[in-house]
Amino acid sequence: MWLAMLKLQRIAPHGTLRTLTENCIRMSSQVVTDAKDTLGQKPPLKYERQPNVLRKKLSSVVPGSVNLQVLGAGANGAPGAVYLFTDQSRYLFNCGEGTQRLAHEHKTRLSRLEHIFVTRNTWTTVGGLPGLALTIQDAGVRNVGLHGPPHLDTMLQSMRRFVVLKNLQMQTIDSTLGAQFEDSILTVQPVVLRSEQQLAQPVLSYICKLKPRPGALNLVKCVEAGVPPGPLLGQLKNGQDVTLPCGKVVYSVDVTEPGETALSFVFIDVPSEQYLSSLQAQAEQYKQLAASELTEVALVVHFSPPELVVNAHYSSFMAANFSPGTQHIYLNSPQNPFSGYAAAHRIQYQLHQLAPRIFPLLAESTDLQHSWQSTKLSHSLKKTKLENGHGAEEPKEDSEVPIKEMKQQAEQGVVSMTSFHLRPKKGLDRTLEAKLTPEEYINETHAVPCFTELLAQLQADIRDTLKTPSNSYPRIIFLGTGSCIPNKTRNVSSILIQTAAEAFMLLDCGEGTHGQIVRLYGRERARQVMQQLQAVYVSHLHADHHIGLIGLLRERQRLAPASPLLLLAPRQIEPWLQFYNRQIESIADAYTLVGNGELLEQPLAGEQVDQLGIASIATCLVRHCPHAFGVSLTLQAQHEGAPIKVTYSGDTMPCADLVELGRNSTVLIHEATMEDDLEEEARIKTHSTISQAIQQGRDMEAKHIILTHFSQRYAKCPRLPSSEDMQHVAIAFDNMQVTVDDLQHYHKLYPSLLAMYAEYTEELEQRAVKRELKQERKRKLAQT
Repeated sequence: MWLAMLKLQRIAPHGTLRTLTENCIRMSSQVVTDAKDTLGQKPPLKYERQPNVLRKKLSSVVPGSVNLQVLGAGANGAPGAVYLFTDQSRYLFNCGEGTQRLAHEHKTRLSRLEHIFVTRNTWTTVGGLPGLALTIQDAGVRNVGLHGPPHLDTMLQSMRRFVVLKNLQMQTIDSTLGAQFEDSILTVQPVVLRSEQQLAQPVLSYICKLKPRPGALNLVKCVEAGVPPGPLLGQLKNGQDVTLPCGKVVYSVDVTEPGETALSFVFIDVPSEQYLSSLQAQAEQYKQLAASELTEVALVVHFSPPELVVNAHYSSFMAANFSPGTQHIYLNSPQNPFSGYAAAHRIQYQLHQLAPRIFPLLAESTDLQHSWQSTKLSHSLKKTKLENGHGAEEPKEDSEVPIKEMKQQAEQGVVSMTSFHLRPKKGLDRTLEAKLTPEEYINETHAVPCFTELLAQLQADIRDTLKTPSNSYPRIIFLGTGSCIPNKTRNVSSILIQTAAEAFMLLDCGEGTHGQIVRLYGRERARQVMQQLQAVYVSHLHADHHIGLIGLLRERQRLAPASPLLLLAPRQIEPWLQFYNRQIESIADAYTLVGNGELLEQPLAGEQVDQLGIASIATCLVRHCPHAFGVSLTLQAQHEGAPIKVTYSGDTMPCADLVELGRNSTVLIHEATMEDDLEEEARIKTHSTISQAIQQGRDMEAKHIILTHFSQRYAKCPRLPSSEDMQHVAIAFDNMQVTVDDLQHYHKLYPSLLAMYAEYTEELEQRAVKRELKQERKRKLAQT
């Protein structure tokens, strides 16, 4: 084998030889492995089933692929989050509210996540941690390192009431102490920024250096050094020195070609002007990094807010301390109108065909089309030195030009799924960037048999009802209709009720609620909605019902500091809010807390709710978890001569107390987590099935029933009972809005709706048949 390899080295091109060499090394290693297997040792299972085996095997291997991916660009309520992934490890930089939903939509595998680095200990950068932790725990992750400013550990402790981590260990590391993180792939050096204000929290930036990949193995030198075929070749190739059986030490550097230049990349976060002097004090460290011959600074990612990025001192610092060839990526740009949640637009465009008033297009889509047509969002980012041979620009000597370019890029920013390839050196990659294709979404539905005909019939039926705008109140807007964790089409629980022309109230506030408001209404109208939002009701303390509260309180406090929100919630939420106010950011003035339990005997009425257009608010305990409540709102508005009454179940099994609370409701909004044949699973998880929820409405004699809180297995449309049972029943979708008048006609949508998602509902039926066959086999086995 050696002789053949040496002959190939004389005649084969370098790239071909390297490939052949690697194949030979793998073959040699396989021979050794096969030999061990023949000695009676069982071969290991697939690495996917034994992640620890894979991690141990690759712990010393320098990866051949290193990519940096913009998961969230910080636009329209989306988080600023960047995912670094290699052949064997994953790292997340910042984890704002909504990170896990973006990861799910864009198929970013969080199950391989090992380390999270955050720049600030504020909700902007850590608001997605509770949901992310629960998600990766379910995915089988057992250990994650959490690096960042102080108090991350106490924050996790304060969340333990609603974020139960039984199998996941999150090890917090205070990076302000200066300790450098290092593994076989990269080193991460924290850089601490401190504000001129003494009580302000420290902020971190991170300098990351990739371990250089060793050069190709020179087989001639290996033969001359006496290295035998086998695993030792792989160790030498990976940069490890080896000791031969005779005791001779062979150094990797002696038998390999010169390695690559180490690449560096930097994450910078400067929250306000008070941190600029601290940034200037770190200038020498960045300048030395850029000037070093041993490393090349390929990229700077800016988490800094846009008003800081365009600051003259900030821009001058970047121009002075980084070469013109360094690429800059700016998150949080106000000129970027796209959040990256493309799937929400897909389903909204499709539903919009049925009833434009009930399913309005998201304002974000209109803003996005205007932006792309006028400015061609983010396509002015300059080429980089990594793109040699592909039109790379020559650096300009005028220092004013880079500053001008940086300001232009800061205004435009990047979008979700913009990538930067560090290894191989390909630089910026836009091929996977999230985008909208409305025509494609609509054409998908018209390719379904019979849909076009049913849609035409529907449009004739509702021409004078569901097409024209309605000014009646209340208007019920569903911001999140899924359960437990968000998926790409259903966010977690949140319902916005417009009780009067200039008054809004929220029922539950799951993760990403504020972002949903921004994307639905657009930035300007969303500001008005937030200013007119007067009350938030939280049904219980499961994370999917209140994790969005901190972000919403912060935004509401910024827009209307003089008028605190009325917060109706279990009193047990108080320690969490007090901790956040004391240790992280001041939010005490943003709300006035009234415990749900206090309304059991004495409904809330009078001055506190008059301005909301509400006559009274009452609660009851429901059958779910401790301190879980249902609520009824009796409005001042009337329908058919009687006050409108809206009852909301929160999460619950069928509950007699809720039936009494909601007696004679105009509208019942009830959770319907499971389909009917999963009644036992629903009972175990203390939820309701679809038919149970409908029966609750009939028992309380509600005029209309809206089903929500569907299991995420029903991303589009759940399995529904017969059409007769759905006459006064509506199923909720994210971004759906209805009035009482609309609900009288909702049942007309079902033929077109079910036809549009016929393939999806057929798949649900097949799953149900398989479950029934499985249960039948179990019953027969039990009988025998």
